[in-house]
Formats: sequence, C-alpha cells, structure tokens
Amino acid sequence: MKKEIGGFAVPKAGHDRGKLYVIVGYEDGKYLLADGKRRTLEKPRRKQRKHLEILHVQGGLSELFLEEMCPVRNEEIKRAIKQLRTAGVHRNQEVTDVQE
Repeated sequence: MKKEIGGFAVPKAGHDRGKLYVIVGYEDGKYLLADGKRRTLEKPRRKQRKHLEILHVQGGLSELFLEEMCPVRNEEIKRAIKQLRTAGVHRNQEVTDVQE
C-alpha cells in the first residue's frame, strides 16, 4: 500500500466514477484520495481497492509523500492531476488501458 501513495487512481464506482485523484494515504483498509479542489488533503475521499483503478504512470507525487521534510500541498496535487490530464487522461473520460 505504501508504494501506491502518491500515485494516481480513478474510481470505478460511485458518483465520482472516472474522476482523477491522487492517493494520499491508506487507512482502515481504504485508500484516501484527494484532488486538491473539492477533496483536499484535510478531507480526502475514502474508497475501497475493489472500486479503484490504480494508474501506473511515471511522475506521480510518491517522492514528495515519502519526504517528511517537504509536506505536499493541495496546489501540488492539482498541478500533478493537470499534468497527467494534458498527457492523455482527460476529465470524466473512462480509462481503459489501466493495469490492475
């Protein structure tokens, strides 16, 4: 679970299906997701693993989450999501080429 923190995920179920999030933690068997806007680091979305598609892409925020001296901010999460969208994953678009 720790290696996935800082990576990207797309919910497969729920009203936020298809939206891009950053994994910011793991608690009580559920992933904590934030987008920096509506779901911030202070109030992350909780999702079970079976309801998520984990995106295996380079350039996530993993390094920043592992460095305790440099806390991650909501602005950095928004920037990372925006960069991934411009690289080919767009808002509210189904992601089909994701590895489980």
